[in-house]
Amino acid sequence: MNQSAIEYSGNNAAGMAILFLLAAMASGWLFRLLLLRVLRNRYPQEFAELGQPSSRQLVSLSPRLHELHIKFWKYLWGGKVFLINDKRLSNLARVALISDIAAAGSVAVLFWLAWK
Repeated sequence: MNQSAIEYSGNNAAGMAILFLLAAMASGWLFRLLLLRVLRNRYPQEFAELGQPSSRQLVSLSPRLHELHIKFWKYLWGGKVFLINDKRLSNLARVALISDIAAAGSVAVLFWLAWK
């Protein structure tokens, strides 16, 4: 393979990784939004314990919302959401976790391509 073919293949892979990252981030946001709606409507006590976050607050990078981010992250990644025996809630949480893993994987691929 010549050098230009290798560069084109690397650019193609980087483009795919960026698209995958954007799709993972969008799906993560969507499923978190749906997860919060289910919590708010079906389990108001659990929702209140989380501090009644909105999806807009969870995507904000404001330092004063840092504690809210940590609470929700622990709730989701700590598995507490799975202790509620609700199939819809569990499925939404599972897909949100998968989208987080996909986003992390695509970032790792982008770093690997940059390092190469």
